[in-house]
Amino acid sequence: MIKFDKDVHGAMKTLEKEGFETYVVGDCIIEWALGESPWEWDMVTKADPETIRKIFPEAEVEDERNGIFRLDFTYEEEDEFGETSVKGSTCDIATMEGTIEEEVSGYGFTAAAIADNPERTLVDPYGGMEDIRNRLLKTVKDPDELFREEPIRMMQAMRYVSQYGFDLQKGMADAIVRNWRLLLDHPVGPIRQELELVLTGNNTGKALNMMADTGLMAAVYGEEVARKMSSGEGQQFVTLCENIDKTRPVRLRRLGLFYTVLNEKRGLAAIERMNFDQATETRLKEAMTELLKVTFLSNTQDLKRYIYENGYQKYNYLHNLTKAQRIVYDHPAMKIEARNALLKAVQENNEPIFVEDLCIDGNDIMEAGITDEPEKAEELLHLVVAKVHQDPRNNDRKYLLKMAKKYSKSKLSANSRYVHWLR
Repeated sequence: MIKFDKDVHGAMKTLEKEGFETYVVGDCIIEWALGESPWEWDMVTKADPETIRKIFPEAEVEDERNGIFRLDFTYEEEDEFGETSVKGSTCDIATMEGTIEEEVSGYGFTAAAIADNPERTLVDPYGGMEDIRNRLLKTVKDPDELFREEPIRMMQAMRYVSQYGFDLQKGMADAIVRNWRLLLDHPVGPIRQELELVLTGNNTGKALNMMADTGLMAAVYGEEVARKMSSGEGQQFVTLCENIDKTRPVRLRRLGLFYTVLNEKRGLAAIERMNFDQATETRLKEAMTELLKVTFLSNTQDLKRYIYENGYQKYNYLHNLTKAQRIVYDHPAMKIEARNALLKAVQENNEPIFVEDLCIDGNDIMEAGITDEPEKAEELLHLVVAKVHQDPRNNDRKYLLKMAKKYSKSKLSANSRYVHWLR
């Protein structure tokens, strides 16, 4: 029997007391069997959605179409140092239509086809507990049949490899080789979701190796991109598989590592295939097109200019991605350490970077008679900021107004504002 979270157990007992057969199912059982403490629990019950809503009026609707409700038992706890962390658990509750045996038969893999209720029994019709102990992933039914019916199960298998370190039963791996093309015309949303879980697991390198060996990489990168990968890209992918688990499992960073294996053209095509949300797609495309620019920022002026033009969020993402690449590819740390030192000095000295940091504003420019147009005054502010990037001592009212006047009269001076003339 599984050691239940007390709040989850309480919810189960509430449903049972109302006369509804209820079990916990899913990954929480796998995590418990592997010695982990689950904080996301899944529960199935004979209660229908309306009844679940009545019994738990505080439950959030997690998935209205499928009638899934979430109980949130999380809370914040402060340690002796004043740091807060989230404790507790969440529990998703869904309705089961048939028997519990019929319910778990649709879970695809023997390790997932387990249910438990301490007041009833452990339901394990396919020997899933033994497979979990052996970290061996098997299918409930013939793998070819399963993958033809539900092609996304092939990507889900890779998630189990990444999250829990499973190996694939040979017949199952062979079936993926035979059936991976079914994913080429599959909706990309579920593929993308499983890919992100693969990339943030503890055994990502192992899963990526299996994806390459079984053909699944073509379903993710796209068949043409995968087919045209150069030998250099292939070697980078091998190195990524060997070392990616040494990096922190941060979603955007791991995605950046995954796509920057490819050259710019192929990487951009592979990113577009997955139809990421706009913010994610933008960051990943920046990784393909801007990473070298950040890598070669070698002086304070260029660093401040880059942050001014692109913002801290973009810079920090790309900077952290170069740090992850250093771990994966064993690059020298010199450039990263230099950028760290440059930015630390800028921040410690409170050096101006943005227009908002200037000692003048648009009103000052107009009051000085340089222009009477607010839009022109704003434009001039964005020009004179170059002078404080060159030297923070230039953040002087008299000097900046002088430069604003100069730039208002000379396009050449404005266009060459970042040029350092040698005498």
